[in-house]
Amino acid sequence: MIASPGTSLDWKTPARFLAEINPTEVFPTLRLLLTSDGSMTAALEALVLGPIDVEVVHQGEEPLDDDTADRLGVPPRQTAVVRHVWLTHRRRKLLYASSVLPSASLSAELAEGLRRGSQPLGRLVDACGGTAVRDGLRIGRLQDAALAGAFGADPSERLWCRVYRLTAEGTLSAWISEVFSPHLAERR
Repeated sequence: MIASPGTSLDWKTPARFLAEINPTEVFPTLRLLLTSDGSMTAALEALVLGPIDVEVVHQGEEPLDDDTADRLGVPPRQTAVVRHVWLTHRRRKLLYASSVLPSASLSAELAEGLRRGSQPLGRLVDACGGTAVRDGLRIGRLQDAALAGAFGADPSERLWCRVYRLTAEGTLSAWISEVFSPHLAERR
């Protein structure tokens, strides 16, 4: 996992984040993305006025660790699809996402879409007709030189990130971690 509430980051609820943030530090675009409870794919497409592509870094089946299983309310050690992707626009990396999806929670249609690996998770959920619900949203900042460098930023840059549980009845239950490009924090 990239990050989780169990890590040493100072995780904040959306309300606490908005109450404490310096508006000159996080411009409105990034504030909206960090606190959004809608499809990140759709939000990014509206921002860049074009399609968002997915670049799968890793996807495979792994046993669920105890902490993630607890956050999802499922038994530990069951098989989960673990997926790490870049969401890009015209090859520019906008977001790095890690998803942990217990295999038993996936509809057949969603599992097949994941196997193909060509679409963002939000688009797959929409295609399956599920209404996605995000809960437990927490926002923080992550120090990760490799990710910062992959975004084309200074390796010392602290990256905004968020974690949450995503559910869609009959389709999936997942733990999602998202790390945002520092370029999304720039004034537009």
